[in-house]
Amino acid sequence: SSGINAEWPLRPGKGIKPDRVNDPATGKKVEDFWKPSQKLLGDMKFLQSLKDYDKDNVPVAFVKKIRATYIPNPEFVPEKIRQASNAAEGLCKWVRAIEAYDRVAKVVAPKKAALAIAESKFAEAQKSLNAKRAMLKEVQDKLQSLRDKFEENTKKKKVPTATLR
Repeated sequence: SSGINAEWPLRPGKGIKPDRVNDPATGKKVEDFWKPSQKLLGDMKFLQSLKDYDKDNVPVAFVKKIRATYIPNPEFVPEKIRQASNAAEGLCKWVRAIEAYDRVAKVVAPKKAALAIAESKFAEAQKSLNAKRAMLKEVQDKLQSLRDKFEENTKKKKVPTATLR
């Protein structure tokens, strides 16, 4: 074991149960996740479950556990994990990516919501502006029509200067 356990349940409701083994240093029983984790990594559906994982709904308790236990752990880096297993290295990268995604999503989500509200308000304002522009065009067209009639009437009423003499 690399000093990192894999107790984080990657598939909700299907957490890995540890083996109870004797700690060589103390002789006391400790939880060891290495063999159960190897079994999980060998599961043919495991890779697909990672690809299909609902990264937008990672349980808060999982994220807290990752941030408290794994991210600050100097042993939980892909370069060190690779020494134990290439598959474990990939899983380490995946866990770090999920944590980073969650962190960024928490920052981006309120901005997306604010953007949606702003876009909705903008669409309403644009609709109102278009309605006002249509009204303005009607008024301008009517004004032009009145000007045209005025000019026409002015020409009709104009008495030729030759007839006045």
